[in-house]
Amino acid sequence: MAGEDQLYDRIIACTDGFARKDLARTVAIYGARLMGWLRGEGIALDNLGQYHTHVLSPAWRSGAGFKWDGYAGDVTMRTLEANLTKRGGAVLRGTRANTLRLATGGIDIEAAQPEGGAAFHAGAVVIADGGFQANMEMVRQHISPAPEKLLPRNGGTAMGDGLRMAQALGAHTAGMANFYGHLHSRDAMSNPLLWPRPQADDLAAAGIVVDADGQRIADEGYGGIYLSNAIARLADPLGTTAIFDQATWDGPPGRGHVQPPNPLLPAVGGTLHRADTIAALAALAGLPAPRLEETVSAYNAAIDAGTLAQLSPPRLGPAKAPTKAWPIKTPPFYALPLCSAITNTMGGIVVNGDAQVLDTAGKPIPGLYAAGSTVGGLDVGPHSGYVGGLIKACIGLRAGDKIGGVNE
Repeated sequence: MAGEDQLYDRIIACTDGFARKDLARTVAIYGARLMGWLRGEGIALDNLGQYHTHVLSPAWRSGAGFKWDGYAGDVTMRTLEANLTKRGGAVLRGTRANTLRLATGGIDIEAAQPEGGAAFHAGAVVIADGGFQANMEMVRQHISPAPEKLLPRNGGTAMGDGLRMAQALGAHTAGMANFYGHLHSRDAMSNPLLWPRPQADDLAAAGIVVDADGQRIADEGYGGIYLSNAIARLADPLGTTAIFDQATWDGPPGRGHVQPPNPLLPAVGGTLHRADTIAALAALAGLPAPRLEETVSAYNAAIDAGTLAQLSPPRLGPAKAPTKAWPIKTPPFYALPLCSAITNTMGGIVVNGDAQVLDTAGKPIPGLYAAGSTVGGLDVGPHSGYVGGLIKACIGLRAGDKIGGVNE
């Protein structure tokens, strides 16, 4: 695992300097500690290579579609709950917190349970309810004008309750317009075998992404998460198509992932238009042929001349795998209708390096903490930089230390 300074530098770099320095430092410090804590709780971790070196076990990485029971997060949460129960703790299922109020010695909590209302008092509260991706109106307000046209690549439970309650206490927020997500076949909107894998990120980043007019919509070089956000902001998030050629389809962008779109995507019913000319491809995909030919020609010429930065929009993203620009010259040519899939929101409640929720003046709100994907101020930046999922548990670990009086 990378050292503290290396992790810190990576967080700052991938967010283009957006991440709070104190929060980035905490995550970097606690990275190794988190892995040790998980193992100490009986959680096994898999090393899948590349950047998947600490993945919850057993990881499911074969075939298409979604399988969760008996794998990774399911096993982890069952194990952690059993450990909590052995230590005298409890998980109150069917309980939904509605209101937080600052009180003498802590925070009062009003909640709803199946049998009626409930009230609790705690010396400290940690909000860790996972963001607001399942709240259509909040997504409409902050992320997309048409949230019904985004693929819900999530459990459907994160309604933003914690964010709402924290804001009622004066909490500051950041990065609300961004989310972590991926690109998928548009057919994934109705075919569950097409998500969460195979993804179309690498194909889109290697080629071009065009709208219904055959024009590029964004810098493909910044990758799938950035493109997912760019597509979500369009008036019609279901109106884009990835264009690429045979060399791309047969190369690393098509086959390089452990669950690759080639051959999984067409094998499970994903639409993939194929033609020997760009004009014929346009007809199959319902795109204007002259404009698509012009767009592809300009893109290929820019690759040849080394002038990708002069395209409109410019392609400035990293010129390396998996976002290297591949020419679209080798027939047959392909058109993949896309959808943008939202896994979890990246913006939310701002916390400091001690996981304390900060108000709009930058001061900690007494007794209130936040962790995980409900936290803002770590991910995002101008290119929707994503720090990672499991590593956000570092913030929760720090909250526990702070509440318990451990000062690190």
